[in-house]
Order: sequence, then structure tokens, then C-alpha cells
Amino acid sequence: MEKVFVLGIDGAPPEYLFDKWLDELPNIKKIIDNGCYAKLNSTIPPLSVTAWSSIFTGKSPSDTGIFEYVYKKKGLYNFGLVSANELKEKTVWQIASEGGKKPVVCFLNLTWPIKPFEGILVSGPLAPSGEDVDCTYPKELKQEIKEKLGEIPMPDIPNFRNLSKQEVIDEAYKMTKKHLNIMRYLIQNKEWNLFFGVIGMSDRLHHMFWRYMDEKHRKYSPDSEFKNTIKEFYIFLDKELGELIKLLDKDTTIILLSDHGITRMHNRINLTDWLIKNNYLVLKEPIKEKTVFNLNMVNWEKTKVFAIGAYEGQIYINLKERESQGIVNPGEEYDTLIHELETKLKQISGDDGKELKTKVFMKKRDYDGKLIGGAPDMIVYFDDLEYGCNSTLIGNDTLWSPSTAKGSDDATHSRQGIFVLKNGKHQKNYLGEISYLDIVPTILNELNLKIPSDMKGKIIK
Repeated sequence: MEKVFVLGIDGAPPEYLFDKWLDELPNIKKIIDNGCYAKLNSTIPPLSVTAWSSIFTGKSPSDTGIFEYVYKKKGLYNFGLVSANELKEKTVWQIASEGGKKPVVCFLNLTWPIKPFEGILVSGPLAPSGEDVDCTYPKELKQEIKEKLGEIPMPDIPNFRNLSKQEVIDEAYKMTKKHLNIMRYLIQNKEWNLFFGVIGMSDRLHHMFWRYMDEKHRKYSPDSEFKNTIKEFYIFLDKELGELIKLLDKDTTIILLSDHGITRMHNRINLTDWLIKNNYLVLKEPIKEKTVFNLNMVNWEKTKVFAIGAYEGQIYINLKERESQGIVNPGEEYDTLIHELETKLKQISGDDGKELKTKVFMKKRDYDGKLIGGAPDMIVYFDDLEYGCNSTLIGNDTLWSPSTAKGSDDATHSRQGIFVLKNGKHQKNYLGEISYLDIVPTILNELNLKIPSDMKGKIIK
């Protein structure tokens, strides 16, 4: 019976796992030495919810419809929190179950509300908490896990930016251990061909502790007690991975991957403030102090542009025929405005006056898919993401500030994650770069299942 074990480590950066820390991660090193590995090129944008949903469907964001943690409601100046209801493509576990395989899925993004399939699932981030929430499939699994392991732990740390540094560390380890206990239980006690689990707490530690280890970070703090916090967590994960591998059959295919990488974030561009200052966005009433922004404050009869985003900027044009109070005409006026914004946004400098390596992606130019209509008109990577974006706090003293309404971060997501494959057919072989679109075809190939004809990714061999 073919078996594929997939473990995702959210945000795991290749420059550390493949290079700087590899000798301190013996179990990951052993898999690499007996398999093949590559840098995984993530989605645009490289957000966890966007990247994971594309990785496990084998489809681009323009086909999944997932571009952010929120989605714009059609024709309305309103955003809703994304859930599995907004994911429009089949997942790899749905495809596998339809092919007669038995999947087990643990702690992945966008798995709630649960869509029934022939398999086992424990919901991941964005699922609500509470005793009455159906967070497993089948439903009875929830009670079984509670009886065997004591509880169904939360998939994420609530409001982690509001905790102390030590509290974040303690919660990350505590939660990861609980998640691993559930994975171990399911590996040992359920029949499966495909096991797909994700460790999410790595991402929380990246965002809170990156500046203590990254020498190129503007706020690098080499003498801090937290300088090894992230590396120590990966050493812990490597040990736990070794214990999981002991539970697997010898010929099980093993895949390790991350949804994106991670990099330093020096500061943020106050994008909504910039739109207001440049008369692209007009408020109903002027503000007198720093304020949390919401779209109800906007005078839509005079507004051409609005934006969301905390790492990348996602820009929407107030377009006639698309928005209920749109004022920008489709065609030439739209194209002129988009190119004007691109030029001006690339001229924004850092808070030190230096030029930023800003990248701009256009809906018309850079996206292609059946759900492209829901995409933002423009996505902006300020300084190739080393500057983040603040769209939720307005009235700042300058164009630059570290915080959004939710708080500040040390790090942001980068374009490249990790991919490692060991299946007994490959020896150590560096493949260079692969696409996020290649993961599902590769998993299905390992399971001897037919790959859907509309998938654009290739089988990694």
C-alpha cells in the first residue's frame, strides 16, 4: 500500500534549514541526504492562508479565490474572514479519497467549515473555538481524541502579539507538543495512505523573535536572551520529526515543506495615510489623532483607491460597474490610474531616505485564473517585503511606522520556502527551485493516482 507522509513547517526558511542550521538538525539532514530537496517558490502574495490553499489544491490564487485572510464581498465595501467556504478547488485529500485512498489531515489552514470526505481531519487555524464547534471529521473523532489525549487543543495562539516574549515561547512549545501528540495518535491508530500535517507555531516565533538572530535586521539584538529562540525551536522540531518517522513504514514517502520563507521587516509604509495624503482616498471627516481605520469612514463619491494588507499592500480601485459607488471608469482611466500608482509607489523611499526595491504586481498583467475577478487590482511588495504595510492605523506622524492595529512584527514572509522528498528512489540531489503548483501532482504520483488535467504543476522526479 503506497503511503505518503507530508509535514508542513509554516514559514521554514531554506537558507537556515538547508545551510546554517543543517548540521544541528540530524533528522532533517538524514532525509535530505537520502532524498532530493529544493527551494519552493510560493504564491503572490506569500501569505500562509494563500500559499497553503494553493499548495494543497495545486491551483493558483486566481483559481482558489484566496488572496488574503479576508475577501472582498462582491460589489460591497466590506471584507469577510475567509473560510473553507471561499475555497473553490478540490484539495489533495479530497482527490485522494475519491481515488480510493485514506487521507488523514491535521491543522491545515482553510479546513473549516469541514467539507466531508472519506478520511480523517482535525481543523486548523481560522476555525472558531468552543465545545460546540465541529472541528474534526468525522464528528465522533473529537470525543475519541478527548478521551485518549485529554483535549482538542486550539490550532493557534490567540492574540500572540499581546503576550510577553516568554509567554509566546511557552505557548508555542505547549501547543506544538499537543498537536504532535494528536498526529502520533492518528498515525498509529488510523489506517491511512496520505498523512498531511502542519506545524504552525514556527510562524509565530518567526514574527516575534527574528530580530534577535538576523544580523542584517536593523533592530538586530545579538546579546539578547532570545538570540537562539528560533533555532532551538527547530532543534526541538527536528527531534520530534525523528520520533514521528519511527512510526512510519520503512517505504513511506516523506515530504517536508513550507508555505513560504521568512525575512526581516525593518518598518512599515503607512499605505492608507499615503492614499489620503495623495487624494486617492477621501474621508467623510478629517481625523485629529491616530485612529483605527475602517471603510465606513470613506467618502466613496470622491475616493478612487483603497487598500488592505499588513505585509504586502493589496490595492483596490473604486471602479464603476464593479463597486456600488465606483467613480473610476473601466478602460483608459483605470489603466492610467494603475500605472500612475505603480510609478508613485515605487518612488516611496525608506525612513532613512534610501531607495526601496519595491515590486508591483498587476491584476491584468500578472494574474490568470477563473476567479481573477476577486483579486486586488494591484499587489505591492515594499522593498521586496523587507518593509511591511500598514493599512489599518491612520493619522501617523510620518509615512513609516512599525505597527498595524494588531501590533508590530520582527519579520515578514519571503518568497521561498523549503521542499524535501525522500521515497527510496532518489539520493541527495539539489533540484534548485520548484513551484508551489508541483506539490499536489507529486503527491498524487507517489500515490499512483491520476493527476487532474487542469493542474499546471509538474511531478517532481
